Amino acid sequence: MIQIDEDWMATIFCALEDAIKYNDGLRNSQTVKDIEDIEEWLMQLFHCKEYLKDQIEQQPDLKQKLAKYLQR
Repeated sequence: MIQIDEDWMATIFCALEDAIKYNDGLRNSQTVKDIEDIEEWLMQLFHCKEYLKDQIEQQPDLKQKLAKYLQR
């Protein structure tokens, strides 16, 4: 199991959010030739975000600390 410092969790969560927004924009871009690659990557990002949320939910103190990031 990987141990991640709690101070990094908000940064990681926000980075995932930004990556999802950016790649969703790419998916709708006319410059992308293979939309399926972008959609597959988006699914991986969504799964990663959900996994992270599940892990945070199991730790009440961390959940409270990161509540504003989890509501997005």
